[in-house]
Amino acid sequence: MTKYAYCKVCDKEVDQPVRKPMETFHKIIWVIISIATVGIGAIIFAIIYTNRKKVYCEKCRTKVEFSSEPHKKPEEDGEPLTQRERILKKAGKAKEKKAKEEKEPPSEITDEEEKEQTFCPYCGEDIEAGISRCPYCHSSLKTSY
Repeated sequence: MTKYAYCKVCDKEVDQPVRKPMETFHKIIWVIISIATVGIGAIIFAIIYTNRKKVYCEKCRTKVEFSSEPHKKPEEDGEPLTQRERILKKAGKAKEKKAKEEKEPPSEITDEEEKEQTFCPYCGEDIEAGISRCPYCHSSLKTSY
């Protein structure tokens, strides 16, 4: 069944009827409703955000582990618990190896071995002195001050 649209004022047939445009009052109501729902959404977000569990370290922002026993410092021979202790221990072992190598007579010295070596304060790997980024962990080694 075909429907035909007819305008009584124009006294003509209308091919494609359109909607009545919104009045200013209706537009204002829609803006107020939109702002209110965004505001309610922001309030809900704030409530959820503040009630989240606190499971990250305040200094380094890594996830912490919970246990029923207090934290114990590792023994001299045990594996260090903090990343800083691991890096310093790793760097210390690397320096001990270098000291042992210096005691042995060098067989062949190349340009690469003559370069001064240091360690990255973030990952503990041996790196060349004077470079701006660690090739292993890609952290910036230049200080801003």
